[in-house]
Amino acid sequence: METLDICIATHRIVKGNGIDISVLEFARALSRRHNVTLAVNYTDTDCGGLEVLKCRVSLRSGLRAAAGDLKRRRFDLISTHYSPFDLVAALSGIPHYLHDPGIPPFGVLKGVSGKYLWAAVNGGRLLSARSARCVLPISGYLGGQFRRKYLYRGRMETLPYGIDFPAELPDPEVPYERYVLYVGRHTPYKGVDTLIRIFGEVREELGDDVHLVTIGHCDEGYRPYLDALGKKAGNVHMLGFVPDVWGYYARASAYATCSLWEGQDRPVIEAQYAGVPAVTFNNCSHPEVVERGTLAGDRRAFREALAGYLRERRPGPAKDERIRDKYSPEGMVRKFGEIAGDRC
Repeated sequence: METLDICIATHRIVKGNGIDISVLEFARALSRRHNVTLAVNYTDTDCGGLEVLKCRVSLRSGLRAAAGDLKRRRFDLISTHYSPFDLVAALSGIPHYLHDPGIPPFGVLKGVSGKYLWAAVNGGRLLSARSARCVLPISGYLGGQFRRKYLYRGRMETLPYGIDFPAELPDPEVPYERYVLYVGRHTPYKGVDTLIRIFGEVREELGDDVHLVTIGHCDEGYRPYLDALGKKAGNVHMLGFVPDVWGYYARASAYATCSLWEGQDRPVIEAQYAGVPAVTFNNCSHPEVVERGTLAGDRRAFREALAGYLRERRPGPAKDERIRDKYSPEGMVRKFGEIAGDRC
């Protein structure tokens, strides 16, 4: 196999962001076979020995300069994951593979910054998709959206992000015997407020020895609202960013999310690898990723599923190797190589 010089380009790589971590894990796995350079605007993360090319680029400035920089590096191909690098790749003339992790619908994003992000990402995809060798949505759900939104008729292959699963689950350090876990950003469309309300009803039914643990960054304006709901529900523990979440998965009774939109929902997959059932609504990409758990058709079904899993008292951590096989970074790299053909 020929060793190629590959650029993986995305807006940023930051701690605690599922898409960013997935892109980094893909880059690391790909670097075992090829020379890989990360092109980003910003990172606060140890990229594990990968070359990092810092770019100053936005939709308003720097696009052509960044495209020229990449072209001078003579990369064999470029794999892009987020705006504005889709446009940079289109301007560079380098063979371009456009990964699509999606963008939430306009109606669920709040504030001017959220609406601007929606416009920027969708505009960049619309202008750059037709120059890509292949579009790679991370779920079939996103693939259908991509074709409808951008009237795209070109080559497309679904390529889910891989996850670097631990070989062994760590000893749990959670001081609760029965708890529901949520991992992810705390922002309105993720439905953390709905989850807290439903948990409050479950706690009333089952008693004081059940808990809700949430992990992840919280939007500043959303936190007071969640604090008030948590106080009313009782036994709600919002931990913020946690560097290693696997110990929390290991003993959870259930993983739960009330998110209105997900392109793939990495924590749902991580929870199932740890043997934890996932409770979600039957929406967006969830039917593609929920294999152990419940796809709830409504709020009542969600509450009943959550209460049922809390009653069961799981025996302890149990890895599901089928999930590892389906979502490994190595598997993602292998399929990417098949899609790129003689280029990879």
